[in-house]
Amino acid sequence: MHRRMAALVPVFLAGAFFWSSPLSAQQISSPYDFIDTRHQAGVFVGYTGGNRGQLDLAPGGGPLLGGRYGIELSGPFALEATAFFIPSERNVYDPTDPQEDEVPPMIGTSSSLVAGLDGRLRFTLTGDRTWYRLAPFVLLGGGLASDLTGRSSLEDEFRDDERFSLGPSFLGVMGAGTRWLPTDRVTVRFDALLHIWKAGTPRAFFEFEEGLGSVPEQEWTGVGGLTLGTSIRF
Repeated sequence: MHRRMAALVPVFLAGAFFWSSPLSAQQISSPYDFIDTRHQAGVFVGYTGGNRGQLDLAPGGGPLLGGRYGIELSGPFALEATAFFIPSERNVYDPTDPQEDEVPPMIGTSSSLVAGLDGRLRFTLTGDRTWYRLAPFVLLGGGLASDLTGRSSLEDEFRDDERFSLGPSFLGVMGAGTRWLPTDRVTVRFDALLHIWKAGTPRAFFEFEEGLGSVPEQEWTGVGGLTLGTSIRF
């Protein structure tokens, strides 16, 4: 009996070895993957909502087109440089009405092209890794914004203090979104953004405070928007 048991010991040991070998070779899959590349460059499109301000003078909403370049820093932080354009329209009011107790009449609309250039600090919530190839983030930045179209033909007869102009103005940017990294080199990105710029009030409009109520000397206008873009990482 003891001889039979002794003979079976090598058999059991061999079976345990071959049974455990496949298990030791298995790897536990993880939903997290490291982002190995540091640089990225790409383009984006989107749409911004309209916020013309209290006096209805600022540009409205419209499509948004732009490009960005980014570099990953240590851990969850990255720096980005962004340029964008928003083709839109603005309402033109005539403040030359001599009756000070009335509201300036609207005389038409003018094309507008708001341009922005800014730098942003991006914080990725999953650090320098993706979660199921997703990398959600928040961002904050600042730069300059301006309406590149200049004066409208409707304003040819207006003095400088009777015309509305936007910028160059400080531009504030904040937002959140996520990146999707389907391959080692390509990124698809969604952003929900708030752009904030300063719209000044032409001096001539202060003559209409009785009809307009309180007239701000300058107004910080917040314009929300959504963008979708793609980038190449390298």
